[in-house]
Formats: sequence, C-alpha cells, structure tokens
Amino acid sequence: MIRRLRLLLWERNIIKRKHIGHCFFCALLWSANASGQSGPPPGYSNNIDEQMAEMQVQVRYGGFLGNLSDSRREDINSAITAVFVERNRASKNVSAGLATSLAMEEITSPEYLRDQLLDVLNREELLAFDEFEDSYLQVQLRNNFNSQLALTAPGLSEANKKLVLEILMKHMGAGQTKVTYSGGDAVDESQRQLRALMDARSEIISQIDEEQMQETEKFLSQIQSGLLTSQSMNEAAN
Repeated sequence: MIRRLRLLLWERNIIKRKHIGHCFFCALLWSANASGQSGPPPGYSNNIDEQMAEMQVQVRYGGFLGNLSDSRREDINSAITAVFVERNRASKNVSAGLATSLAMEEITSPEYLRDQLLDVLNREELLAFDEFEDSYLQVQLRNNFNSQLALTAPGLSEANKKLVLEILMKHMGAGQTKVTYSGGDAVDESQRQLRALMDARSEIISQIDEEQMQETEKFLSQIQSGLLTSQSMNEAAN
C-alpha cells in the first residue's frame, strides 16, 4: 500500500548507505595496505558487499532477528542479507545505467523480501515478520508525513496537524491491501493511492476551516504530485 509513498525516503536511505559503504571500503583498503598486501584477496569485493548488507540488516531487522531462537536466527539472517546484497548491487547497476529504476523498486519492495523468505520462515515466524514489517512501515510513514507537514504547512495548528495526520494514516497507512509492484499492478496501485488521497482530502475538508485547509492543501498537493510522477513512470515502463 505504501510502497510509492516511501520511495523518497528509500532514496535518501540509499544515498546514506552509499556514503557509509564508501567509508567502509576505504577503511578496509587502508587495512590491507598496512598489512603489506599487494592487492585484494579473491572475493574481496563480494566480502565488502556482504558485510555492508549485514550492517544494513542489523539496523533494519535487528529487532525482528533478536526475537528469534538461536537455532533459527542464523539461517533467517542469511536469507535477509542475501536480499540486501541484491538490492545494493541493483542500486549500483541503476547508478551505472545498467538497470532501470523500476526494477530497483521491485527489488526494494517489502513484498519482494517477503517472497524470498516464504521458503525459509515457518508459519509463526512469517506472522511475526508481517507484524514487525507493518509496525515499522507505519512508524516510518507517520514520521515522514510529520516532517513533510512541518515543512509544507507551517501555518497549520497543532490540533489540525494531528487531525490531518490521523486521517491520512487511516486512508494511506500501512496494513492496507497488499499488492505486487510490477507491470500493470504498479499503475493500478498508484491509481488506488490517488483515490485514497482524494478520500482523505474529502474527510479533512469536512473537519477544518477554509483557512487551515489552504495550509493543508500545500501538503496534500506535494503527495499528489509524487504519486502522479510515479504513475507516469510506471505507465511509460509498460
């Protein structure tokens, strides 16, 4: 449900990971030179990719992994790490012009990771994973909406900020219909999100005055612009 709305947040995270990865690479390279090695050992690049992915997994899924039994944690951690390695490589390919951003979107979607874990997680673990994901995505989306509200609608009262946020999360928050994000499905999802935004706007209009609604429209228009851009990209890719 919230895949497109999290795109900008994801892109910022990718930029941050690239910066961390660069520093991490330099530290390892310095260490190798200090040891008198004339060149990197076989598999050196792959080791960096995997170690970087392991760091990302601990930041993103450490809470979930920490609740697993010791006997299951290693296998599940390895499965999640493999997907993060794939994501990082896809990001490099997009930057190098070797892959499309649409392919990157599919690999980085929560649904893609979940699909890769279906053969690894048992029923109870899968339920726990879904609960962890929904809770995490809900918090992330809410924080993103909060920051955007503060930037785009500074004249909105605190009470109305809370009201707008609650209504928007009700219509567009996590826990909504799960979909896949490839081909025509991505276009359909963008259209569904636009309809959800319109429903949220209608409910907000009925509860705040005209002056405050003008402030709110600055925020809602920004979301709408992002969804329309995403829809256009998906339509062009089909």
